[in-house]
Amino acid sequence: MEEKVEFKGDLLKEIEEKIEKGKERRSRIVQELFKLYDRVRELEGELEEEITELLKRIDEDDFIVEFYGSTLENDGLEWWTKRGKEIRVWVDGSIEVGDRRGKPILRG
Repeated sequence: MEEKVEFKGDLLKEIEEKIEKGKERRSRIVQELFKLYDRVRELEGELEEEITELLKRIDEDDFIVEFYGSTLENDGLEWWTKRGKEIRVWVDGSIEVGDRRGKPILRG
């Protein structure tokens, strides 16, 4: 069962004013975040195109299945492939391909 919260006195009006006052600022923040998210997806796509070309040369039947995120050390980004390879692109632009156990296959 849902409980209804009741506000005493001017508290409700004060809350409503505070919500309204910050509305424009919050809207700008959300819009800016969505622009950043779009840019992130665009840049990830560019990296994934390069990784896909590299993978075709290593194993033509393998492909990226998941963007994992940043490395544990926050010094690069990591992807996983269908066949269990780990692809890391470091901040300096170098790439490392590891097998499913994490053993490096290729560094460059």
